[in-house]
Amino acid sequence: MAGHLISPRAIERLADLNATDSELEGIEAQVALLAKTPILGYLLPFSDPRELRRFDVGRFGLIYKFNDTRLEVVDVVV
Repeated sequence: MAGHLISPRAIERLADLNATDSELEGIEAQVALLAKTPILGYLLPFSDPRELRRFDVGRFGLIYKFNDTRLEVVDVVV
């Protein structure tokens, strides 16, 4: 997979949840790993047609989607 990104919505959500610098570093590292193996997360039910997946990193749940070229974190939940 070519790349990954964290959407502005997800970044705002991390700020709202007071993510620490070390948590942000961990999330960035996990997102980079996830971009290499996007099926690590589990498929969220009822998410068709976008096929959203979730991957937990510490206290955060990363909601993401991917295609052949990019993985995008679209939201963050706790």
